[in-house]
Amino acid sequence: MLRSPSRHRAPLDEPLSALDAKIRVSLRDDIRSIQRELGITTIFVAHDQEEALSISDRVVVMYQGRADQIGVPAEIDNRPDTRFVAGFVGHLNTFEAQVGENGAVRFAGHSLPGKAATLRAGAAVTVALRPETLSLAPRNGDDLRVEGRVLHTSFLGSVIRAQVEVAGQAVSVDLFNQSNGGDLPQPGQDRALWFSRDDLLVLPA
Repeated sequence: MLRSPSRHRAPLDEPLSALDAKIRVSLRDDIRSIQRELGITTIFVAHDQEEALSISDRVVVMYQGRADQIGVPAEIDNRPDTRFVAGFVGHLNTFEAQVGENGAVRFAGHSLPGKAATLRAGAAVTVALRPETLSLAPRNGDDLRVEGRVLHTSFLGSVIRAQVEVAGQAVSVDLFNQSNGGDLPQPGQDRALWFSRDDLLVLPA
């Protein structure tokens, strides 16, 4: 939803759906510029998550006829309230997990204290990590790691996506494509995945 102080409103129902990728990006920027210039509150309907996040001041994610979550784009992407929103907006790695004593969450052979303090011990939960929050080398703030084995890599232009097997399932890791080639993961390598405790999402199962 694009907001402005004007009382005028304009609905746009998937206006860019039939266009190629480059034209879509150009036109969505034009729509945003015109909307701001004219001061028109606009309801923009889209199934393209990137399009919705990039053009909006406020996003409403609909599921089974109801608003599952309402918030600013960064909140919707980084802190989803439900499993549906977490899986629908962007790419997500998920693990089935269980709440242990004192709010600890057990998954992939690890126990993370205090991540589910409001849930009872034994409750089933889903833990999730975005591919961009993972790294193959520790960064400032990374305080957790899980061990894995590289399955394969995919070249996606500015991003290289590695598939790493962790606890029997494939996990996506997004790495920046560096012009010098960087330290690209090779299939069969044993590599640790690093992330911050704050990046781990705990969602009701």
